[in-house]
Amino acid sequence: MPRPNANMVLSSRDRNTPSAANYNSAVYSQTNQNILQGQVYCISVSEVNFPYDIPNIQKGIAWAGAPPNNLPGPADIGIYNSFILENGAGPVLTIDITPGFYTGPELETAINNTITAVGAAHVPPIPTADMPTVVYDPTVNLFSFDAQANNVGGAAGVWAITSPYTYPNSQFGAAPNPNTLGKDILSIMGFLPGNNIDNFVDADPVQGYLVFVAQQAAPLAFTQYIDICSPQLCKFQYFRDGSTTNLARRSDIVCRLYIVNNVALSVGDVDGTRPFVINRQYQNARVMRWTADNAVGQIDINLYDDVGQPLLISWQPRPYQITFLAYEQEKEKY
Repeated sequence: MPRPNANMVLSSRDRNTPSAANYNSAVYSQTNQNILQGQVYCISVSEVNFPYDIPNIQKGIAWAGAPPNNLPGPADIGIYNSFILENGAGPVLTIDITPGFYTGPELETAINNTITAVGAAHVPPIPTADMPTVVYDPTVNLFSFDAQANNVGGAAGVWAITSPYTYPNSQFGAAPNPNTLGKDILSIMGFLPGNNIDNFVDADPVQGYLVFVAQQAAPLAFTQYIDICSPQLCKFQYFRDGSTTNLARRSDIVCRLYIVNNVALSVGDVDGTRPFVINRQYQNARVMRWTADNAVGQIDINLYDDVGQPLLISWQPRPYQITFLAYEQEKEKY
């Protein structure tokens, strides 16, 4: 016979300090009483209802001090919505995309419009035909940078693509500026970091860099999943969680919430490019050891993205809810 249990329900609006600042690191408790009183044997997560209001293009914090490699430009460029086009003849253009939700075609349009606008504002103006463009192929979900229409020739025809994480190194001799953020706008577009990647385009056919194609299909969502962690609920565990990546923080995971449609139906937009609600019921949930002489006095919940950073939000999203099952200490045999 199954062990008796009780529901322990949580809503993010009930956290002790209900502000956007502690949405990712929240503590829940009751005044002068425990959240759950009794002899608790173990705890598991039963259900998560999570409104996903996280734009795939966010500004984030500024690059430290200056753009990559100390290139000239504003110091307040957002790390998740900006990259740099650096020309061999000298111009350095900051492509700063307005934060928001974007599908692949919408992001292609936004980037190209920004490239055109930034080129026109440069002194002297740079014609659109002298700058690279971004192309999105919806059939294979791939982004690419295409060389400019005009074959300018020489160094003036080379455009390097530089970004905080994916391509922090310039093609023109500037000192490297390594970054361990784990993601930026180019990684969300499907470009992968690497020491031997030629991250530039050149309209000169002799050079052979007419197009720079992303190495993988575009994730497009800001994060592929959210790790819901609680050191308090996992404090009685004898061994820790494991992961195949050493980039991310992976411990005290209550559950992993994947940002995907849970129904195998064809959908028009990639999940994460529009707000939607995720509802998950966990049939094989993690079981967290507890002790019978400890009531559940408080719960701490930390949210992490797919590279182990605290989940970045631009504002306070709609409240999410978690249902836990607390199993009673067995007092008799069934």
